[in-house]
Amino acid sequence: MVTNTLGQASGDAVRPEGLGSALTATRLSYRYPNGLQALGDFTTDIEQGEIVSIVGPSGCGKSTLLRILAGLRDPSGGALVRAEPEAGRHTCTMVFQEDTLLPWLKVAENVRLFHRFQGERASRSRQRITELLAMVGLERFADSYPSQLSGGMRRRVAVLTAVAPLPALLLLDEPFSALDEPTRISVHQDVYQLVRRFGITAVLVTHDLGEAVSLSDRILLLSKGPSTIVQEYRTPFGTDRDLLDVRSDPRFLEMYGQIWHDFRQQSAETEVGA
Repeated sequence: MVTNTLGQASGDAVRPEGLGSALTATRLSYRYPNGLQALGDFTTDIEQGEIVSIVGPSGCGKSTLLRILAGLRDPSGGALVRAEPEAGRHTCTMVFQEDTLLPWLKVAENVRLFHRFQGERASRSRQRITELLAMVGLERFADSYPSQLSGGMRRRVAVLTAVAPLPALLLLDEPFSALDEPTRISVHQDVYQLVRRFGITAVLVTHDLGEAVSLSDRILLLSKGPSTIVQEYRTPFGTDRDLLDVRSDPRFLEMYGQIWHDFRQQSAETEVGA
């Protein structure tokens, strides 16, 4: 594995430091019941409060890896250690690519669903949900149904349902892929602010390299299956960033070009081996 610090200026803060590990994966592997091995030797350490994106060729096992990190699948080999969450925090939540909002519940009711099942006092949780909705500009839509919202609004609500439990770890499986680019970048900014505001560690699987560069502290490029990390990139934009400004930064274009070059190489090897 090669660490690439392309465009990183000396002294730039690239991620929260000194908080300890949120997640440590050591030589994780996964083999499907039919014998196909998706994951070969995945090893990484993710810091608390860090935002990490995972990119790689189609079919290399990115979503499978995310489900292992979530505990939805057991690895075939290796070890996975997640730090114990602080009091009042949920261990892990996940935002899927599919629309998982409950259509018969209003926006505020969808976001409050976790607190409802926890039996938390309605008045207290209602105040928290109102604050969350205000953070992404949706307070006026608290009593709307998902069908009455735009695609970008629904994605924001889906993220809020995952943020509301204050997870120690937030996993995102290509949650913005169905959005047009202007809407996607706007949603990115809201998600970024939420994650930073609540000190959430986030792992994002994406095919959008621009999304990965602008949102992340670190990007992991996977090989073809059985996949492992072949390149690691640290972004130079610091933790207090405006995502629109980032996209006009020359370092964004430089890093995007480097990752795209390496990504194409992995994709070409996948096609040759197909």
